[in-house]
Amino acid sequence: MEENLDGVEAIVKVFKESMNDFNNAMILRDEFAVRIGRRTTQIIRFSLIGLSVLGLAMFFLIFTLLFRMEQITQGMDNMGNYMKNMENNFIMVNKNMDGMNKLMSNMGSYVSVMVDMNKAIGDMNGSMHQMSTDMQEMNKNMASMKTSMSVMSYDMSNMSYQFTSLNGSVGSMGYNVNRMAAPMKAFPFP
Repeated sequence: MEENLDGVEAIVKVFKESMNDFNNAMILRDEFAVRIGRRTTQIIRFSLIGLSVLGLAMFFLIFTLLFRMEQITQGMDNMGNYMKNMENNFIMVNKNMDGMNKLMSNMGSYVSVMVDMNKAIGDMNGSMHQMSTDMQEMNKNMASMKTSMSVMSYDMSNMSYQFTSLNGSVGSMGYNVNRMAAPMKAFPFP
């Protein structure tokens, strides 16, 4: 009977040790879970902060683009108006050229009559003067177009500079996220 008692005590002892080991393993598992939860929470917080900063930067760039887009659109509208003026001037030049062609074709029949020829030459001089005036107006429109293109070029270079700055910020954020995630590589989790 004493053997049975020794056997039962040995079983109870082994059971107690097993339960202690199991309890210690559960405590260790809970500590790991809490530690992993804290680290995951920190990573999520930093990621959200990074995404917020990136979102603000993108919002700023979009806002800047929209603000500049109005100026670009206005420049394009001005250029459209100058083109319309040029088209009107070309129409006037075409009409004057048609008038000159008619006068030139009629001039052959007026060779015999010097008075009529003199009148035709006077009309041609008026058409040439009108054509010269139209060409001067076209030169003014071209100068205005050149100014508008310079303003557009400045706005485009400003946008390029802002995108370059954003690219550097995004690269820095990527580097910081990689540095934040580096401690997670030490864990044997997938």
